[in-house]
Amino acid sequence: MKCCVCGAESGRYPLCRVCNQKKEQGLIHKCPQCGQWHYVGASCPQREQPEFRYECRKSLITANEQLFFKALQELIPQGYHVFPQINLATFIERTDNAAYRNELFRNVDFLVTDAAFAPKIAIEINDPSHHDAERRKRDEKVAMICEEAGVPLVTLWTNYGVNREYIQKRITMALETPPVRVAHFKEKSAEPMENVVVPRQSWDEQAELHNETHGKKQGCYIATCVYGSYDCPQVWILRRYRDEILKKSVPGRCFVAVYYAISPTLVHVLGRNVKVREAWRGMLDGIVRRLRNRGFSDEPYLDL
Repeated sequence: MKCCVCGAESGRYPLCRVCNQKKEQGLIHKCPQCGQWHYVGASCPQREQPEFRYECRKSLITANEQLFFKALQELIPQGYHVFPQINLATFIERTDNAAYRNELFRNVDFLVTDAAFAPKIAIEINDPSHHDAERRKRDEKVAMICEEAGVPLVTLWTNYGVNREYIQKRITMALETPPVRVAHFKEKSAEPMENVVVPRQSWDEQAELHNETHGKKQGCYIATCVYGSYDCPQVWILRRYRDEILKKSVPGRCFVAVYYAISPTLVHVLGRNVKVREAWRGMLDGIVRRLRNRGFSDEPYLDL
C-alpha cells in the first residue's frame, strides 16, 4: 500500500512511518470534511470518483513478508503448514458468547498448524513502525489474546532480514515448549482456573514466560516493560551486555542478582504509570545508545 499523503511504501497502513510521526505531532490528520489524510490547514484534495468501489489487491502480503513466507515454508518441520494473513477469529474463539468480537478482527502475518490444521504458532513480521505508540498498543492486544488462547506468538523484525538460523531456533523453541496460558481478560474469581496464570502485567508476563521456558531467572523485566517486547532491538543489546560483560565479573553478577530480585516488584507496582515508564525509557535509551556505540549488536539474540 502507498502512503495516502506522500506516496511512499506503507505496508498495509494508510500512512508511512514519517507521515505517522507527523500525525502524532498534529501536522497531519484525517480530514472530517473530505475523509482523506492531508496536512492540517491544507485545502482538501480533489479526488476523482473511481469507477468501482471495490478492487482486488495485488498481493495478500508485502514483498518483505513474501521473503519470510518462503523461509518459513522451508524451515517448518515436515507435516506442518504455514498460512499468510490469518484473522484471529479464524483460529481463536471467545468462550463467553459475547455478541461483539471486534478484538478478533485483526490479522496475524502467518499461522503455523500441524498436519491436522490445529493452530500451533502465530507469527508477526514487524518493521520499525511497530515502535510507534498506536502500533505497540495493537500488538500488545494481539499478543495478550494469543497468550490467553494458548497460541505462542513469535515476533520477527524486518530490520535484520531473513535470518534463517534465528528463525528456525524461534520456531523450534515455540513448538517444543508447552504454551503457558495467561488469563488477561478473565474476571477475578475465588477459585482460579486450573493451569491458568492470574494476570499481573503483560510486560511482566513476557519475562516470566521466558523464565519458565529456560528454567532460570533472567527475563529483562524493566526493559520489556519499557519497550513492550522481550524480543526487540533495544532489549537484544541489553541482553548481550548482560551475558557478555556483566555475568563475567563478580560485581556484574551481583548487580544482575539484585536487578532480578527487585525488578519484578518495581514493574508490578510502577509499570503502568506512564511517567515512570517515560523516565525508565529515557535512562535505558541512553544506555542502549552508549552500548551501540561500543559495538554491541542489536541483531536478534537468544540468551546463553
